[in-house]
Amino acid sequence: MKIAILRCLHSNDVCAGAACLRAFNNKTASFAQYGEEPLELVAYFSCDGCGKVAFDCERGMAGKIETIKRLAPDAVHYGVCTKMKTANGERNKICPNIQRILDELQASGIKVVDGTH
Repeated sequence: MKIAILRCLHSNDVCAGAACLRAFNNKTASFAQYGEEPLELVAYFSCDGCGKVAFDCERGMAGKIETIKRLAPDAVHYGVCTKMKTANGERNKICPNIQRILDELQASGIKVVDGTH
């Protein structure tokens, strides 16, 4: 099964991606659902950042989305970093830019899965 992971560009400031990759490699958290099925990580990609998401050009996010579509993953998992903090500090609402990316991928038949670790 081919998997891609989507993360927020701003997470680069504080995150090395280790927890997402550990969960993937150990098939824990949201990757546990795949059981003994072999997994292949085909992409680990970031949104282009708040206010910079360019859906109307061949470069930037539009190009990344087309690459993901060509890779044809069975699922794209999105990390907790793609969710905005609420007033009480919880992360439960997906960033609108991330949602647009997920919607486009889902419209092309790619399964979208909430969570990595």
